[in-house]
Amino acid sequence: MAQQSIHGFYRVWFTCVDPLTLIPTVYALIYTPEFMLEGLIPPSMAVYNPLEGFFYHQLSALYAFVGIMLGGVLRVTSDIKVWRIIVAGVLLVDVSILASVYVSLQRQGRLEMEKWRWQDWGNVLWTGGVAIIRGLFFAGVGAGRKGKTA
Repeated sequence: MAQQSIHGFYRVWFTCVDPLTLIPTVYALIYTPEFMLEGLIPPSMAVYNPLEGFFYHQLSALYAFVGIMLGGVLRVTSDIKVWRIIVAGVLLVDVSILASVYVSLQRQGRLEMEKWRWQDWGNVLWTGGVAIIRGLFFAGVGAGRKGKTA
């Protein structure tokens, strides 16, 4: 039976680019949580509460875990089933982020694009873009076959 191969773009994206983009996120969640909060909610609407800092630390651990899955596990296997499970899990994270941003903007009364700040645009465009890449991978776009068919 033929085995699906992993396209070079996906291999580089998921094992190098994706994990590298998580490093500043993990760092910022630990050391500058107020900056991360301001990226989601304008300071005029909510300010950082140090008593809630543990939430940011827990979130940083989850992002670090995602980075290890992408940059670690995917580097040591070419098993398409493992790749699909991990990419599907991270795609679920992306969709959850986009849904939560939508709900947050709605509650803030800022759903109209002219009310978006650069942080909102960056968050939606980056997360939406990587979700599209993950969706294309999961859909098999760019996947080839290797080996002999039975």
